[in-house]
Amino acid sequence: MKDIVDIVYHPTPSIERLYLELTSRCNLSCEMCYRQNWRELMGDMSREMLNSIAAEVVAFPDLKEVILGGIGEPTIADNFRQAVELFASRYEVTVTTNGTTLDDPMINFLLSSGVARIALSVDSTDVQTFAAIRHQNVQGILESTRRLGEKRTMGRPEIIWEFLAMKSTLPYLVETVRQAAQLGVNRVFVSHILPMREESIVETLYAPLLPETESTFQEALFVGLAKGVEVVLPKSELKTDRYCKFMETQSAVVRWDGQVSGCYRFLHSYPEYVFGRHKQIEAHGFGSLREQSLFEIWTTPQFMSYRYNVLHGEYASCPDCKWVDGCDMVLRADMDCLGHAPSCGDCLWGRGITVCP
Repeated sequence: MKDIVDIVYHPTPSIERLYLELTSRCNLSCEMCYRQNWRELMGDMSREMLNSIAAEVVAFPDLKEVILGGIGEPTIADNFRQAVELFASRYEVTVTTNGTTLDDPMINFLLSSGVARIALSVDSTDVQTFAAIRHQNVQGILESTRRLGEKRTMGRPEIIWEFLAMKSTLPYLVETVRQAAQLGVNRVFVSHILPMREESIVETLYAPLLPETESTFQEALFVGLAKGVEVVLPKSELKTDRYCKFMETQSAVVRWDGQVSGCYRFLHSYPEYVFGRHKQIEAHGFGSLREQSLFEIWTTPQFMSYRYNVLHGEYASCPDCKWVDGCDMVLRADMDCLGHAPSCGDCLWGRGITVCP
């Protein structure tokens, strides 16, 4: 006779990191972005909802960091300055941005508000390569980074660059790290691309692993060590261990319209290509702030069970399953073969292949 184990959840206000998507709009149309295949309505979080969240989070004693990001560009949201003013005096605030709006007034505002860190998307410092990806001149972003580094005091805010590793950008990684050091960047996060369009599959460096990928990664790491820049590298092959940064740091993600999710991956609906295999992701929320409080959503049995299963690896492992090529369940992320919903079995963030701050 087998033992019977009951799992008992004790609802607690245990959120440590809160991600707020202030807007799903963006002022760019990058080649590898989620919104290239979106058919969703765009919108901004209302000022009323933002004020309500600011009032609610007082009840979460472990909350340390508020990340203003999501899939949209937060600095173009009508409520961006309001959000910074609401949270920066009480928590560490991280702003993730494409960097195009960081003129002197915006930089001065962020510095005077005391934000903890600013993460900018810099996939290459090569002008032509960057323009082909983001249809923007990288020189303006480099200048914004320089001004941030010169104006900050006591090393605050921390400056982070996010580098998306692709076949087209890999040759420029080492030079990007060198320039990051010259401009006062503290950390460079390197992530593999997760293709959202079939034509982007050719840009992947991990399926199969190219010989020059790891050697370039290691050179970038050593240059970073020599120049005083921390280079955070992704994994390029499947490993046994799985790690979800969102679950490990007790994170909740609030979409612009109030839907609460566990991570960025389930914030919106879009297609992705995992190891070249098409997969449809449907947005999955555990509740809406228009109907429930953040604490009520955080402590629903469904959300608590989901976090437990991910934290303890109690979910399917699709990429290295021997049945993957004949399994219809890997075509979507609604549920895995163990009955867990939504399915994280194909998540490349959990495998360390895709990385975010």
